[in-house]
Formats: sequence, structure tokens, C-alpha cells
Amino acid sequence: MKTKTLLTVSVIMGAAALLAQNHAGDGRPYQSRDPLVCKSQKEPSKGAPSGAQLKAYVQCTNERVAGGYIGLFENLQVDIGKSRPYSAWSDSGNSSIDNSEPVYPIRGSYDFYSCRPPGSMGFPAGKNCHLRKATTFEGTCFKTTFGDWSCPIRGTSDGLVGVQTDIAPPK
Repeated sequence: MKTKTLLTVSVIMGAAALLAQNHAGDGRPYQSRDPLVCKSQKEPSKGAPSGAQLKAYVQCTNERVAGGYIGLFENLQVDIGKSRPYSAWSDSGNSSIDNSEPVYPIRGSYDFYSCRPPGSMGFPAGKNCHLRKATTFEGTCFKTTFGDWSCPIRGTSDGLVGVQTDIAPPK
């Protein structure tokens, strides 16, 4: 049952990723680190993000508190592909995308922590997380109509394989 919950949470968090903003202190109720907050997502103004920028933008776009859970990445590895023009067929689901800017495919892996507040639903402190190691993903990075980089991802790993339960949250 906990594994199904993790899969459901992953879907909910993905959908909420573009709606929520991360804030300092968001991790406190989960006894974890906070989701990454990017100071700015405007650079670079032209061309692809650097490796460090790309990792930060993936985290800022996708780490969230949603539905009573916090979702955090550790050991993030991400590659960026050659740019391509905006495609109404594949990119139109991103309502904030600037369709005059190039779109960059991305892929990679991360360890995904999904945590509940300690004490809720039988999750004791220090054992309030599920962990999926080496979760693979695909996605895109693009500029929004406000000039910010956004890098939404979708998992490609089997959501029911490799889940470790009763794990301490990342600090």
C-alpha cells in the first residue's frame, strides 16, 4: 500500500510542480532540508543552461511540498540535448512556455525522497520517508513568457520497483 501511495504522490507532485513556489522553512514539518529555492532563473539569456544551472533549475521546478508530502531529489544527474524549436504537438501542455524560444530535451536520474510529517499516518520521526534510488526521468527545459527557465520532468522508471521504506529524510 505504501508503494502505491508513493506513485500517487509522485504524480500529484509533478502536477503541482508548476503551481507551487518553494519557500525557506518548507522542510521543517518533515524534519528534512527545504526544497531548493532558486534566487533567479533568468540566466543564461541565450543558449543552454550550464551543468550547475541545469541541476538547480530541475530541482527548483520539481522539488515540492504537495498533498501532505515533500518530494526531494538527491544525487541528481542530468544531461541536456541539442535545442529544437517549440512544437505545438509536444510542448503545448506547458502553458507558460515562450514558443519563440528553443526547447532543450533533458534526461537523467536522481534518488527521490517522498516524506510525510513525522507522526502522521504512523510515520515515526527519522523513518518518515520512502526512497527510490536511481529514478530515471525525461523532460524539457525552456524559457517561460516571463524569461525564467523551467525544467519539468516526468519519471521513466517503474514506480513500483526499488522503493525503500522507513528512511530518514535528507538534511
